[in-house]
Amino acid sequence: MTTTSIDHEIFAPEKQYAINSQPYGIYVCPTCKGELEPGPGSRDCHACGVSYPVRDGIPDFIVQDLKNSRSRDLRHIATRDGSFLIKYAARTYEKYIYPPVCNLFGGWHCTSLQELARDVSDIVGPTTGVILDVACGPGTYGRRIASASRTVYGIDACMSMLRQGSRYVGQDRLSNVHFARALVEALPFPDGLFDAAICAGSLNHFYDTVLALSEISRTMKAGAPLAVMCFAISNRGLLKYGFLRDHMEKKSGGHIFALSDLERCVAEAGLEGFRPRTHGAVLVFSARKRPAEH
Repeated sequence: MTTTSIDHEIFAPEKQYAINSQPYGIYVCPTCKGELEPGPGSRDCHACGVSYPVRDGIPDFIVQDLKNSRSRDLRHIATRDGSFLIKYAARTYEKYIYPPVCNLFGGWHCTSLQELARDVSDIVGPTTGVILDVACGPGTYGRRIASASRTVYGIDACMSMLRQGSRYVGQDRLSNVHFARALVEALPFPDGLFDAAICAGSLNHFYDTVLALSEISRTMKAGAPLAVMCFAISNRGLLKYGFLRDHMEKKSGGHIFALSDLERCVAEAGLEGFRPRTHGAVLVFSARKRPAEH
């Protein structure tokens, strides 16, 4: 499935996309944040003595065995990434997975991918420059906000999703969208790089919410906007049932947020201006990187 022409008319009206001649030059070592040297099919950190391979044009910055991760979701990815099931999910993610997830967990007809993408686009607003797309999947949101004045860098832990995103990018000729395999807790980007950041659909799954938001904040410029889509406690959809939320959290290790808890996490991560918009149990919120104190 490719992004529809209607989506491009709504979210990225520019038909010509600027070419970034050095798509890998922006990355740093996710551990020490030092510069990387190009190697044969890799990017190398001499300080850490680690070589990060580039697979199918996608730098892979995850060197640890995710089968030992504290996160159940990451352990699941480690054991099934590359399988037929995960590849199929990546191909059908936007068309056949997003709608039922929104309807079942958010509430019947509470929202749609198109409406959520509009919300995210509105938060990013007229921001130009470089945009971070965290847990991007196949670039579901990043592809929709790419333009001649924006370069989007998406990261995800699932290589199957990233490869599918690369196919979409190639089909749609979006030369300003790049992907890397990385963890939100150790982003391969320097401090204060991004003019905006988005994280749509994955905040509930991060093992440590404050740590994830803090690492995203670290890579953002002061005042840069952040757009997040996640699930929150509501009186609509399956998530209105406490016993089901408890079951999901115990099974997956995820978190279904109360607004007050989420606002606290945002503040602790160095962000301010928390503004939520709800669609049943689906929540889109904005925040900004807090300026440094003098």
